Order: sequence, then structure tokens, then C-alpha cells
Amino acid sequence: MEELIYSFKYLPPFLYFGSVGLIGYDIYYYITKETEFLSEYVQTPLTILFFYMTYLGLKNLKKKDSNTKNKNAI
Repeated sequence: MEELIYSFKYLPPFLYFGSVGLIGYDIYYYITKETEFLSEYVQTPLTILFFYMTYLGLKNLKKKDSNTKNKNAI
């Protein structure tokens, strides 16, 4: 699944910020209208997608950090 996500150039930021935007709008909508914008059947996969994309971003950040440390050691 990770290879599929990274095979498209703009898919990772679209998935991450899209899920953040929808979850944020759901929270805003709940505060202002006191009703749910997203059903739980949509909100649960969006939350899982958000955490998965966060995990992939942190994984890439750690990989880049270890690569720069290896280059500086040489």
C-alpha cells in the first residue's frame, strides 16, 4: 500500500491534508451546529488514514535524518 501511495506525486499530501481538513471540518460543524457532518462509517477510515499518513511521514523524516547523519560522518 505504501508503494501505491508514493507512486503518485501529489497523493500523499492530498490524503494527509484531505483527511485533516475533513476531520477538522467535522469538529467545527459539531461545535457550531451540534450535529455530525461525517457519519462514523466515514470518520473511522478517515482517522485511520490520518494516522497512517502521519506514520509514513514520520518514517520518511527519520529515514532522511539518518541519511544526513551518515553523510556528515563520512
